[in-house]
Amino acid sequence: MRQTWSKLGGQLGMGCIAVGLLIIGLAWNGAAGIDFVSGQIPYLLSGGALGLGLIGLGAAMLVVQNGRRDRAIIEAQLADLNAAVSRLASAVGSAGLGTNGGGAARDAEAQVRAGRSSFHRHSCRLAEGKDLPTISVDAALAEGLTPCRICKPAAERAAEGATS
Repeated sequence: MRQTWSKLGGQLGMGCIAVGLLIIGLAWNGAAGIDFVSGQIPYLLSGGALGLGLIGLGAAMLVVQNGRRDRAIIEAQLADLNAAVSRLASAVGSAGLGTNGGGAARDAEAQVRAGRSSFHRHSCRLAEGKDLPTISVDAALAEGLTPCRICKPAAERAAEGATS
């Protein structure tokens, strides 16, 4: 439903421009049918003013629609960039913490591959062949990513937490 409304501005703008051009054409046609100038002026003024007004309104609607579309594209790109930067920051932060504690083997096992909406084990078939960043399970959960339904990386983490 939202997609239908988002395209309506551009379609209405094009419709207003078309109706404006049609009204200008009808005004010129009406003026051409009268032989004296004082009879032609009302056709040209009323039809021309209304037609130009509709053309201006339609052009404004098109400009606003294009601005909205561009803004939506930029917001989506900024959201993707923000997610990538936070993944990078959490990956760099978790890598730095793992070297000091002596539990580097356990930290390496706790690393998962982060997708757009879920995270996977390194051996997951859904993540094969994809260049996905590696982050910790805690960082993935903090970002709001869900565990993969196929490889279930969070189940392994829950089992580690129960044994610790």
